[in-house]
Amino acid sequence: MLTPFLIEIIYIINYIKYMGEYNIEKYVDEWVLDKIGKKFKFRTYQKAAIIKIIDNIINHQYQNYIVEAPTGSGKSLINIIAAGVLADYFDITSYILVSDLSLWDQYDKFLKSHKRIDIAILKGQTGNYCCKINNEDIKNADCRMSGLSWNALYNKSIRNKYGYECAMTCEYVRARKQAMKAKVCIMTYQLFLFVMNNPQYNTDQSGNMIFNIHDILFCDECHNIPEIVQNQYSPIISKKDINYLKPLYYRSTEQEPTLFQGLQLSTFDDLEIYKLYPDWSDIEKIIDNCWKVWLCKDSTKDEDIEANNDYLKLLNTYSELVESLRQDIIIKKTEYHALTKDDIKLFKIISWYTNYMCLWNDFCMAISVTGKQYMIKDVNITDKDTVITFKCTKEDYITWFFFLARTQYKVMLSATVGSKEAYDERMGFKYEKEDTWQHPNNIVNESYMEVIPSTFDFKKSPIYFLNRFKMSFKERENSFKYLKNAIYSICKTKFADCKGIIQTGSYEFAKRLYDDAPDDIKERMLIYRGSREKINTIRFHRLSENTIIVGPTLNTGIDLPGDECRFIIILKVPYPTLVDPLIKERIKLYPLWYNSHTSNEIIQGIGRGVRYNGDWCVTYILDACFFGLYQSTKHQYSEELQNRIKII
Repeated sequence: MLTPFLIEIIYIINYIKYMGEYNIEKYVDEWVLDKIGKKFKFRTYQKAAIIKIIDNIINHQYQNYIVEAPTGSGKSLINIIAAGVLADYFDITSYILVSDLSLWDQYDKFLKSHKRIDIAILKGQTGNYCCKINNEDIKNADCRMSGLSWNALYNKSIRNKYGYECAMTCEYVRARKQAMKAKVCIMTYQLFLFVMNNPQYNTDQSGNMIFNIHDILFCDECHNIPEIVQNQYSPIISKKDINYLKPLYYRSTEQEPTLFQGLQLSTFDDLEIYKLYPDWSDIEKIIDNCWKVWLCKDSTKDEDIEANNDYLKLLNTYSELVESLRQDIIIKKTEYHALTKDDIKLFKIISWYTNYMCLWNDFCMAISVTGKQYMIKDVNITDKDTVITFKCTKEDYITWFFFLARTQYKVMLSATVGSKEAYDERMGFKYEKEDTWQHPNNIVNESYMEVIPSTFDFKKSPIYFLNRFKMSFKERENSFKYLKNAIYSICKTKFADCKGIIQTGSYEFAKRLYDDAPDDIKERMLIYRGSREKINTIRFHRLSENTIIVGPTLNTGIDLPGDECRFIIILKVPYPTLVDPLIKERIKLYPLWYNSHTSNEIIQGIGRGVRYNGDWCVTYILDACFFGLYQSTKHQYSEELQNRIKII
């Protein structure tokens, strides 16, 4: 039997080639020794993956290089080491992009413990940094209200002149300056999309880019990219927005008449009552007319777009006004060195408006480049508010247009890429052939996928599949009666003293499972509603002895190593709901996506309980609908995963 060491040797011999004068392995070893230290040991396959990524870049092979790397393979370090070697030995720049702040924190913690690594790391302004002077979000910092640019704060004489010596130690100012200069910078996808697609916020006073286009994007958790791009360019409108626009209007009536000249002419020229200051009631009437169209289920796309344009015109009329109000606050702050609570509140509204306008402009651009036929709206009416979301269903094109086209090479890593064909289809790699990069003649405008085998021992982690009761829409009521008793039996007889999770597929089934449970099982169950409750529930679970977390959305973003999860029960195959209009359109546009995505969700769900080599967790799949899904997407399941499945 081959040992992991021999497997790695074979892996390197089969896959790694040394090109020309470059000894990539030597560079990797030197970099690791210098930056991380001699105690560092590569995990199996890790060095080989790094070498091949570097080889692909320096020899101009594939633009889109995908690596499916299982839990425990060290994806973050693959990104850091590959990016570091390319920067230090080949002067090739890159961004390392992460999908959420928990992953960002892992990178940050590693960099802080390895000071010799010259990689910058930056969060977005909103909610991530706090001003030490006024305790506000950094985008509403005291220095921002004084009108000082970030560049001015980098200059010692200027910042001292205006009394902002604190900029020297400000966490955001220091991180931002380092990010601008670094060859490698870590940030979230959301921040990258914002700065790269909003030139007005990514250029200095001289017209130079603040955050430059780099040679490579290293994409962690790359399976999330289309969803992230979709969310970035989906404006959400609620009735509460009027509460933000009202203060801008009423504050404007205190200013000189010229501040509303744009409002007089550009939007309301057909209303004779607009002379100097329009009445708020008439502005509200225009907004209400837009809402009537948006709330109408039978409205045509042309009618929705016309309403969108009217609303966008209304917002645009505020642009000059907002800038004037911002300048008023800056002047007051500069001359009197003090602002009222109302001034600070207004400045925060101005910050909200600026981001709101960016979102609307980005969405309108997305629809303009794809076509109105790809626009859908989703109306959600609750007791608290009415919320309307507009989305662009042509996700492959907007992913390419706003993301892939921003740099030449992409290195994409995930534990669950799934079907390569389905991933390629939704990512928009086909549009790479139309881009304007000046590529070397041998570069391939397609994607390449490398699969790293798992090195975990899964002998104690079988997957039992009960192929009897379907949880489909027509059969779920009858099936649930039997499956709930099977779940109670598993919890009581096999794992009475163990922690576990039950993935129910919906809050409804979580509650029903809890309500019908015997008292001794019920007292162990932890149910929740919403993401915030889920976070607190997981924290409580970690401190308990034998609790069971019950609910949907338990298949991703949860790390439960060791005794924190010894069994997983999947009550229902997590097919996306067909009630969602976006899901319906995705199935039409990307027919491979639906089953591929669902299998990915199951694979990720199974992985919540085995987090390191030697860890173990028993999984039960109780929905017989899994059989057909598994047969159609079997190629997504690794050989070790297939071997673990036992049909009962």
